[in-house]
Amino acid sequence: MGKILFVSRDFENTCDGGAVVARQHWEYVIQLSEGNAEKLFIPKSSHGSLLRNLILGKGYGETPELMKRFREMAAKADIVWVDGSLYGGIVREASRMGKKVVCFYHNIEANYYGAKAALAHNPADRLMAHFAKSNEKKSTRFATTRLLLNERDNAEMQRIYGVKADFIQPISFKAVPKEKIELKIDREMKPYLLFVGSRFFANEEGIDWFLEKVMPSVNPDIDFRIVGTICDYLRDRELPTNVHLEGKVEHLTPWYANAMAVVSPIFTGSGMKTKTIEALRFGRRVLGTKEAFVGLSPEMLSDIGAYCRTAADFIDEINSLPVDNRVHNPSYRLFLEKFSELAVYKDLKDFWDRSFPDK
Repeated sequence: MGKILFVSRDFENTCDGGAVVARQHWEYVIQLSEGNAEKLFIPKSSHGSLLRNLILGKGYGETPELMKRFREMAAKADIVWVDGSLYGGIVREASRMGKKVVCFYHNIEANYYGAKAALAHNPADRLMAHFAKSNEKKSTRFATTRLLLNERDNAEMQRIYGVKADFIQPISFKAVPKEKIELKIDREMKPYLLFVGSRFFANEEGIDWFLEKVMPSVNPDIDFRIVGTICDYLRDRELPTNVHLEGKVEHLTPWYANAMAVVSPIFTGSGMKTKTIEALRFGRRVLGTKEAFVGLSPEMLSDIGAYCRTAADFIDEINSLPVDNRVHNPSYRLFLEKFSELAVYKDLKDFWDRSFPDK
């Protein structure tokens, strides 16, 4: 089995959705290479370095020191897995070195940063949108193999860059045994609605809308708990007494395990929503918008919760929920069949063996 160099953002010291997904990909790379793998982290860029690299036509995080280190490590690898389409300079350099290059697209970044710029009306975001598209174009041109999260992103990549995905690889997690979830259920605790998210523009937009349009009409006896750094955005807000900001937590398991449902009022984005798949992982119902369910087929939605098109849909679904925190078997079963590590890895390994038979 050939050696794989895994290039990504630092997933060891961050815990947002992208880092969680990158960590799972590293586990897949270890399995695919039978342990013959190394990783190289791309440091987070400052605004100054982003502007410099934009002007110079370089990739995200690219510095002379980083590229020297990359060449040294790539020289010993057969395949380079670049976990993100923002690293166009890395993808191009690996191609120039004659390496097979796998690029995983967490989003169609041209769309993601374009949407952010449209919402924020910030000149820096407009520059970042241009920078993202420029790098993603390089990644798409020079990658040997392109992995995407869903068919929506595949259609967008074909529209923007004229290239289609080689493999659709959805978000996945290690399965948590049902018995372990049940052990975390506190029978003395009142079940609640749950929102989990980091502080970024799509979560801010969604939580603002939900608090304004939905919560005033929700049964006041139903608690709403918000977990993650999105709470920093809400700290100075005057909130209803049944809305609780829990902040950043060390372990998500007990928060999911005791929720009656997870709400995902997300309107903007690309890729898939980590919070949706996490909710299924813990056997939770999901009430979400269209964007929250990208990557799931309509047939999958019938038993796991509800697709809510309007505030009234959310209100009706929430007020009619069973107030319990038992494992919702249809959600848990769907996770095991479609989004568990074992299910996704099986398909990935079959694809890998066909694509790299000599590696």
